Amino acid sequence: MRGKKSIISLFVAVLFILSLSFSGCSKSSNPISSQKVLADEQVLNINLGEEPPSLDPQLATDLVSFEMLNATLEGLVRLNKYGKIEKGSGLALDWEVSPDGLRYVFHLRDAKWSDGTPITAHDFEYAWKRALDPKTGSNYAYMLYYLKNGEAFNKGEAKAEDVGVRALNDKTLEVILERPAPQFLGLTGWGTYLPAQKAAIEKFGDKYGTSPDTMVYSGPYMIKEWNHEQNIVLVKNPYYWDKDSVKLQQINMDMVKEENTIIQNWETGRYDSISVPAQYIAKYKNDPNFHQMPIGVTYYVMFNNKSKIFSNVNIRKAFSYAIDRQSFVDYVFAGGGIPALAFVPPGIPGDKEEFRKEGGDYFKDNDVAKAKELLAQGMRELGIDKLPKIKFVAGDSDAARKHSQVLQEFWSKNLGVTVDIYNVAFKVRLDMMNKGDYDIVYTNWVADYNDPMTFLDLWVTDGGNNRAFYSNPQYDQLIKKANSTIDNSVGMQAMHEAENILMEDMPIAPLLFRITSYLERPYVKDWIRFPVGIDDEWKWTYIEGKNK
Repeated sequence: MRGKKSIISLFVAVLFILSLSFSGCSKSSNPISSQKVLADEQVLNINLGEEPPSLDPQLATDLVSFEMLNATLEGLVRLNKYGKIEKGSGLALDWEVSPDGLRYVFHLRDAKWSDGTPITAHDFEYAWKRALDPKTGSNYAYMLYYLKNGEAFNKGEAKAEDVGVRALNDKTLEVILERPAPQFLGLTGWGTYLPAQKAAIEKFGDKYGTSPDTMVYSGPYMIKEWNHEQNIVLVKNPYYWDKDSVKLQQINMDMVKEENTIIQNWETGRYDSISVPAQYIAKYKNDPNFHQMPIGVTYYVMFNNKSKIFSNVNIRKAFSYAIDRQSFVDYVFAGGGIPALAFVPPGIPGDKEEFRKEGGDYFKDNDVAKAKELLAQGMRELGIDKLPKIKFVAGDSDAARKHSQVLQEFWSKNLGVTVDIYNVAFKVRLDMMNKGDYDIVYTNWVADYNDPMTFLDLWVTDGGNNRAFYSNPQYDQLIKKANSTIDNSVGMQAMHEAENILMEDMPIAPLLFRITSYLERPYVKDWIRFPVGIDDEWKWTYIEGKNK
């Protein structure tokens, strides 16, 4: 049985690499339809799963919030159905880039906010400077360090007027970069780069983005209802510039975490599509409505590098090496992943071939003997003969509870140590991570864009999402070098060296590279799923009717 599982995992790994190697390729269980036959009722019923912690685009940090923001807001660009950027796909009708790649000039289309007021270049200048303003406290501020003086302003070393973004007039936005960055254009559609209406921000203050009536919308949908921790209802935005392309009149989204309830709701027809919990993959794998696709996601456990115990590199390595990743993938995720012995997942491009293939693995899976040796060495270095209570924080969904219990068992069985599990709601977990109120956290990272940097710049000293509180000056210099060069080979080599340091210091322990499984009714058409960045795009989705 184990050998058969290994063959299947290898086959899945090959598919994963082939699928992601086509940059920007979109996925849909149904082919993108050229002839639409619409049902009379255009309503999609799904399960969101979690409460979005924040729908303020400059403060959001999680995928659930970014998916809601992608549905309700639009930036300068928007990926088309095929995962490509094209002029006119977003709020920028056109743009020019200087020969040296440092100056972008965007020309905005005529578009309106959901309150009927024009969307202007000033909304983008305001939003981007707001994200960088240290008073805002955006964890994603570093995503705008591409702008000239962006980092300096965020660190209090420059003024807002020094930042390389300004509205030349209502319809023209000029952007000056610190250095050439081919990925910059794609990032202008990402959450933190989304526009913000200054009047709305000033009117609602801290309440902005917390309820349907404390937001304005620039995207395909608006929020009609938001019953916190229960459900969200989206409706079509009548002011959206491309409203004729939007066929759905309403999307009903539950926030159900219990796996049995999710499956029951699928079986009774309540949901039109669901993510399939791992324990149900075997049940549905031969169902014609069942689909799988690779996504650029790494699951990992994160150690609090500021805590007494996990400030020690050998103890961090011990906890990492004691995990049986193959068993975790086989029996917890039902084969819906690949054991991760590095941090950047397969499929992300490198220099000559994909980054993971170039870098290879950095440690051995389930190396229990080495783990025990390192634990003993780390405890000697700390001058202790017994570990204190270890606070292990994870989500409160059925899946997260099971996953955390399996990890707890690995550490108990292989190291003889006890960890106390705290299963908490998503928003609470994010707050605990930000405050460092944990020893270990079970989490994951989804690629924001198709480049290794989307994973590696997480861990620079004082980075907005560096909730491991990790710091290594050599690592920082390598990331800076990769971000400063226009030579792809030099940049990729620097990132490989940085990942090597990361795996030597082990501030986080990679677990697996994810493959997602879902069920979808055949009448759901043009639900676009992207392997990198925002997972789900509903702009073009519709419910198919019957030919008469």
